[in-house]
Amino acid sequence: MYAVKNLARTTRFTSPRTLQFQGASQAHGYSGRWRRRRRRRRGRRRPRKHHQQKTFQSPWSWACVAGRCERRAVRSSRISLSTCQALCGSASSRLLWPKPSRRVELGRDSSAFHWQQIDFAVVDTASAEVRAMLDNAKEVFLGNVRSLMKIPNTKSRSSLDSFVIVATVTAAKDTKLTLATDESYELQLATRGKHLEARIVGRTYYGVRHGLETLSQMIWWDENCGKQGCLRVLSSAIVDDKPVFEYRGLLVDTGRQFFSVEQLKNVVDGMAASKLNTLHWHLSDSQSFPYDSQQFPEMARWGAYSGDEIYTPDDIKDLALYAKIRGVRILIEIDSPAHAGAGWQWGLEHGLGELALCVDQQPWTAYCGEPNCGQLNPINENTYKILEGLYRELLDLTEVRDVVHLGGDEVNLECWAQYNNITAVMQAQNMTDYHVLWAEFERKLHSKLIRANRGEAPKAVILWSSPLTKRPYLQQYFDPQVHVIQSWGGSNWPDTTDILEDGFRVILSHVDAWYLDCGFGKWREQGEAACGEYRTWQTVYNHRPWRDYAQHMRQIVGGEAAIWSEQLGQASLGPRLWPRASALAERLWSDIPSSGYNVDENVYTRLSSHIELLRSRGVKTEAMWPHWCTQNPGKCL
Repeated sequence: MYAVKNLARTTRFTSPRTLQFQGASQAHGYSGRWRRRRRRRRGRRRPRKHHQQKTFQSPWSWACVAGRCERRAVRSSRISLSTCQALCGSASSRLLWPKPSRRVELGRDSSAFHWQQIDFAVVDTASAEVRAMLDNAKEVFLGNVRSLMKIPNTKSRSSLDSFVIVATVTAAKDTKLTLATDESYELQLATRGKHLEARIVGRTYYGVRHGLETLSQMIWWDENCGKQGCLRVLSSAIVDDKPVFEYRGLLVDTGRQFFSVEQLKNVVDGMAASKLNTLHWHLSDSQSFPYDSQQFPEMARWGAYSGDEIYTPDDIKDLALYAKIRGVRILIEIDSPAHAGAGWQWGLEHGLGELALCVDQQPWTAYCGEPNCGQLNPINENTYKILEGLYRELLDLTEVRDVVHLGGDEVNLECWAQYNNITAVMQAQNMTDYHVLWAEFERKLHSKLIRANRGEAPKAVILWSSPLTKRPYLQQYFDPQVHVIQSWGGSNWPDTTDILEDGFRVILSHVDAWYLDCGFGKWREQGEAACGEYRTWQTVYNHRPWRDYAQHMRQIVGGEAAIWSEQLGQASLGPRLWPRASALAERLWSDIPSSGYNVDENVYTRLSSHIELLRSRGVKTEAMWPHWCTQNPGKCL
């Protein structure tokens, strides 16, 4: 049997492909002389003329009439739209996204303040680890407040002498986010004279973090305050809040397209603002393997699109910490045994045998769902050893150990069936069903995962729904105490009911409601479009699939939207996600009942405000309606 060698890199990243990644400037014929000429031309450019910006004076003001902000032309005493929206209407129809699931009371007065007046105090019940996290959360909070300011250095007056935030963590002394973590919080905001105090109490760091997010949404920029504008905050509020579901996920695929760490951080920013808590990172696929493993550098060398399109261990560690501070776990998936081609081709060269089979095999329609094909070799022990090493690295980097995603979808049995050595192994073991071979792969991988996880079995091992998670295989080869099935079929897919009746936990990701990459047509001539029509934010919001499984509610861990990247460009990642992922977030956090296919007016107005909040934080979003509708609430519905 082949032995896995330690292939830790000692040299610079070099692709095995004919065109090397480095030396691009020479390959394109650039020269030092060309660069010098370009610099001289730049030096001869004429200076731009500076035009004095005219002062824009709008005649519009907004008045609260019957719970709505109405636009009116006035000569003086203008009230900004943002201030009207913050103070007009019932507590349940204002400001907050996602809407709190329990008690919410919002006052109808506000105070002007300067961000430098904000002072933090942490009650001594927190551990040093929690305190360090709260210090980071404080900086995130202040950054979010500063991002609201349209004139950063405004000298506006404050109506407050002090603004104090008191944070208390009452129970958990560590900062691990698990499926059992209590994310509830209580927030009380009160003004006494010219002193404003916000008290946030949570049993864990994550509850307090969510409370800080809610408090940040009670702050806005009022452009009609004074000469330059000012920050305003509600003078009073009471919120008692907790999520309905413990798993609130968003999948991003970096196997088909590469997205930089900064772009992924931007996704995390949107998730934090919406209280989603799991970034399911579909790291690799058959088309590419962008992770630059320390132990197995050949994976990225053979599998990355280029030397500039890789994720280093430091990148992953940096992203995981960034996300953790913002209440988000990074759940990395290396899909297997299918969806594995690029990056696995180097086995023969290094004496490890064929690690993957059917790689780029044609016709692709016979061996996989989309080009290029690739599927791991189930009878090569080195395949399992490499997976163990990869998961050991990733678990150490993300520090997420209680939940692991192993992929496990869309295995093509015809791929394995064409190899005589696989057939011979099956015959020697009296195995006639290739599903049994597939189940044996999952069993071996699970044992390797435990070794990679320092000998501890994860509390939840997630697998995509597939023919192997159907009866009778599900009951024979999987454990309901360990395995969680992520059901991605259609809403009426009958197998979900079977999975629940057999006692398994489920994460719902229905393709007909929560696949956000759909609706952009075919990208290949053979086969149909992957998932049909575009899923609007209303479709995402109105989808409440657990109503069909009322007797199994305790087994539904949560839900997840997915954005696969076959037709997702660098510039479109944000707009394709937001505000639709925000709609999912409210559905999973508070699960507000919806009346048929209609969405209440307050959902539109709150989501419109939430979009502005996301944009202020640098998150790129799609528009939900003409901007005129934002300025004229109620007239577009």
